[in-house]
Amino acid sequence: MPSYDSLQPPLTPAERAIVKTYGSWSQFMFSFGLKPWNDDDVQEGKRILEAFAADDDE
Repeated sequence: MPSYDSLQPPLTPAERAIVKTYGSWSQFMFSFGLKPWNDDDVQEGKRILEAFAADDDE
């Protein structure tokens, strides 16, 4: 596991389940062209993840 996987922000159980389908937080971030070590990218990744989780709730 890359050391930057430990940079994953706190996630809800629904968000964690979505990230798991990508393999890891890093893989989730990379799939959207985001860098898991960049704070601005992490915030954008979290917003994307929140939107995915909200869609799953509906």
